[in-house]
Amino acid sequence: MSERESQIERESAVDTDFDDSVADLDTEFGVEAEPAESSGEQSSDAGVVRSRLGSIATLRSLGTALALSVVGVIAFSFVPILSIANGVLGIATAGFAYGLGSEHRRYLEMALAGAVTGGGTTLLGNLAVAAFASGTTLLGIALLAGAITGAVGHYFGRDLRAGLTADLD
Repeated sequence: MSERESQIERESAVDTDFDDSVADLDTEFGVEAEPAESSGEQSSDAGVVRSRLGSIATLRSLGTALALSVVGVIAFSFVPILSIANGVLGIATAGFAYGLGSEHRRYLEMALAGAVTGGGTTLLGNLAVAAFASGTTLLGIALLAGAITGAVGHYFGRDLRAGLTADLD
């Protein structure tokens, strides 16, 4: 019975810690808690959504993801055998490394960084096509491939991190 009581105490401590951290984040970002109105639940829901949108994507995490993607593409560009797939492999490796090193889910940031890096690599690699012909199909494929490989690489990095940090029972 004492194990169950200690588990309940731990859960209640976690719940109060979470509530305190949310309150700290709200005050840090300047969000003031509004009292719930009896006639307008929709306005309080909008306040909750606005307060949570600030934590979805941050400029620091987007910049980190973009820097990792660019470094990954540059690193894979030195391998002569992989000249066709160097951008995709570099973005996937960067997403994997970011997922392995990050405690939080950063799929949106990694997908955006992958799309920007893939599109930029395609535009710079095919400058004549981009300047003199319609390269929108090629650019669209590169944007989509960069976004998908960035998010998938991040997923596998987070999966490995979860496996390495899980408690063995």
